[in-house]
Amino acid sequence: MFGVNVSPFLLSATIKHHIEKYREQYPAATEMLDTCLYVDDVISGADDISQALKISKDADTIMKNASMKLRKWNSNDQILMKTWEYEGLETHPLHSENNAGVQSSKVLGIPWNVIHDYFTIDVKGLLELDTSKPVTKRIVLQSAGKIYDPVGFLSPYTIKLKCLLQELWLRKLAWDDELPP
Repeated sequence: MFGVNVSPFLLSATIKHHIEKYREQYPAATEMLDTCLYVDDVISGADDISQALKISKDADTIMKNASMKLRKWNSNDQILMKTWEYEGLETHPLHSENNAGVQSSKVLGIPWNVIHDYFTIDVKGLLELDTSKPVTKRIVLQSAGKIYDPVGFLSPYTIKLKCLLQELWLRKLAWDDELPP
């Protein structure tokens, strides 16, 4: 149902319904699907390859039974990637090279270096502030909005911007008033 306001809820409720049917049979996979599913991405990990393989195969079974195919499985462990391929799970296509020449994939839109297992969050927008203009509430909000961090890696820093915005509202400053020192 496209264009219907309740569509996201219906998708979520449908997935939860199918997860609940398998909670006893596949406890680890249902827990992972229940807590690690973000829109259409599952972000999870495991202690070892055998555990990762079992959870992923069980999750694949659960979702196949709901006529929803899990695809683009990805890991920083090449043995697991080969095992998934051997087991018939659809793995992520060949990793692309980003502009720094690093093999990466994206998780929730965040570049993930699959070789060295780290995420890269682009904060260049913050560095491109025009310091020749006065800093205003509008500029602070624009700066806060330029940071894409759905997982919350930068929360210790972005919370400071949000607290500053709250303080600016409490001071009843207009959008384009220069901020006090």
